[in-house]
Amino acid sequence: MAPVTYSFEFTSPIAPARFFKAGILHMHEIATQIMPGVIKSASVSGDGGVGTTKEYHFTEEYISNIGGAYKHVKDRTDALDKENFVCKYTIVEGGSLGTTYKAASHTLEFKPAANGGTVFKATAEVEALDGQEYPKEEESKAKEGMVGVYKAVEAYLLANPTAYA
Repeated sequence: MAPVTYSFEFTSPIAPARFFKAGILHMHEIATQIMPGVIKSASVSGDGGVGTTKEYHFTEEYISNIGGAYKHVKDRTDALDKENFVCKYTIVEGGSLGTTYKAASHTLEFKPAANGGTVFKATAEVEALDGQEYPKEEESKAKEGMVGVYKAVEAYLLANPTAYA
């Protein structure tokens, strides 16, 4: 079965460099602050560049809300372009890996918007388990989750105008 690719975008008033810095380079530092009902802890292994892994453990409340499907997710940075504000990462552990899909990678782009803000674009490539199709409802949930994460980053930056400036 061929991988499924989907993408979405939204515009933010936050400048690309600041949004990228908080949402990519320092996400593991602010995740528990900006999503306290979802993220219990976050850790990083590596220097922050290509090959770095980030692991996020979910709160019991969140785990209960998703039916106990998974307790954490770990991703590996595959590409990081700090000048053009682009990051590509692969889920390597946890999440729905092995239950809904066998591989998933994401490319996140923070492009300049006309108003000085950012056009945030996320593209996912997901390979379903052998002999199965990637469920449309999983795609919708994944999009909703990612928008929620980056809207939380945006809200944090709007409330803290000097953070990651």
